Amino acid sequence: MITEIRKRFYKREKMFYRPEGKAVCADVIPFYENGEFKLFYLKDYRDIEHCGEGCDWNLVTTRDLVHYVDHGTVLKRGAPDEQDLYVYTGCCNRFGDDYYIYYTGHNPHKQKDGEPVQKILRAKSRDLFHWEKDASFSMQAPAWLEADDFRDPYIFYDDASAGYVMLLAGRLKNGDPENCRGVTLAAYSKDFLNWEVSDAPFFAPSAYFTHECPDLFRMGEWWYLVFSEFTDRFVTTYRMSRSLSGPWITPEVNTFDGHAFYAAKSVSDGKRRILFGWNPIKEGESDFAPWQWGGSIVAHEIVQNADGTLSVRCPEEVRSNYGAARIPEKTFSMGSVARSGNGFTVGNHYGRSILMFGEQPRRCKIEADFILGGETGDFGLLLGADLSENRFYTLRLEPSFHRMTLDRWPRKDLFCHSPTDTERNVRLKAGERHRLTVLIEDSVLEVYLNDSVAMGARMFDFRGDWGIYAMSAVVSFENITISEAADEI
Repeated sequence: MITEIRKRFYKREKMFYRPEGKAVCADVIPFYENGEFKLFYLKDYRDIEHCGEGCDWNLVTTRDLVHYVDHGTVLKRGAPDEQDLYVYTGCCNRFGDDYYIYYTGHNPHKQKDGEPVQKILRAKSRDLFHWEKDASFSMQAPAWLEADDFRDPYIFYDDASAGYVMLLAGRLKNGDPENCRGVTLAAYSKDFLNWEVSDAPFFAPSAYFTHECPDLFRMGEWWYLVFSEFTDRFVTTYRMSRSLSGPWITPEVNTFDGHAFYAAKSVSDGKRRILFGWNPIKEGESDFAPWQWGGSIVAHEIVQNADGTLSVRCPEEVRSNYGAARIPEKTFSMGSVARSGNGFTVGNHYGRSILMFGEQPRRCKIEADFILGGETGDFGLLLGADLSENRFYTLRLEPSFHRMTLDRWPRKDLFCHSPTDTERNVRLKAGERHRLTVLIEDSVLEVYLNDSVAMGARMFDFRGDWGIYAMSAVVSFENITISEAADEI
């Protein structure tokens, strides 16, 4: 059965997976079994005229985080008058010989009839491909919560209580300000089938509108509660605790990526934990347009640091899926540029210096080491550049502001000289060696600094050359290489 399905749907896909056509991948629900990541995702068709209203769950599988097999729709949306017109986020678990999906049934049309927009529903399967919805089961928000914000179930087994815990995203019905009513709820079950929602929140920081897509796991002596919020920064964030009862500590850096990585949930393959989220597209796929819901799947490997905090790095399968690295050839330079060892020293303390290397491939990996001569000014990469037309993207590192960001020129507002809306906090010290890995695939940009900081972004408008630069800074760039995606060679 599975072999036949794979043959029918097999296609060599991109590393940052997205369906063909107008459709996008929204929230990913990861499940791991038999050496394979099975990624259910919310498929937003972006085409109501031809595809109708609503959202399905599709299933895409991968063994290497590089090549994907999309098996099509496995959990279908309901009719316009049914609760699950939109099959929204949930979880997949194995219980006995069966698989269960608990998911959010969302239908905005229910509100006019005085019914909840969201309920928790259930489906059952023997093979992960064919699902039967359980019409006898539904859960809705208790009276002390908002009826229309009750979603995103995640289930884990708690050894201490010898029972199952279902985490849910909800909102208190009362309290000001309204944007701070978000809570993570818990429902409990001994048999995995009958659930009782606790009358007190599992986590209630009075900080966000809601805590979307809760996820929870343990590493060593620490528990980690992961969720996504759109109130403050629109990011996936986490808290940590030595106990399920809290307190849930906010680490200094409590995010895994920037604004262009959302609704992320994780799964372990028995050796490591992979975090799957989406890098969003923008309306009309244009740089200055509004961000939209859904985009392309991005996978980060979670790393536990010595102090218990978390960081992420590029999975090795992704990093190694490129052809032979080559040393780029100089095509243009400006300002202070000098050869230094196996690289270049670029910049001075009073102006801009640029070194260009020619055409930027459509799918490529750029890597470089760099050593700062001081902690003033800024430096980084120029991407998609046409200097004769004065247009380019800037992957900008600013040591004095502890920031890495993606900027571009020209900006939308020429009088608003500030970076674009994706950035990350970084710590860069003069004299220390740092490592930069940049992955580019069409409009998707994913940056890893020192294998511990990730930043996603989009580059829709420009194609062109690439290079390095420094502005009022002196930086030594070494081991500069570029390589193209292996299946493009």
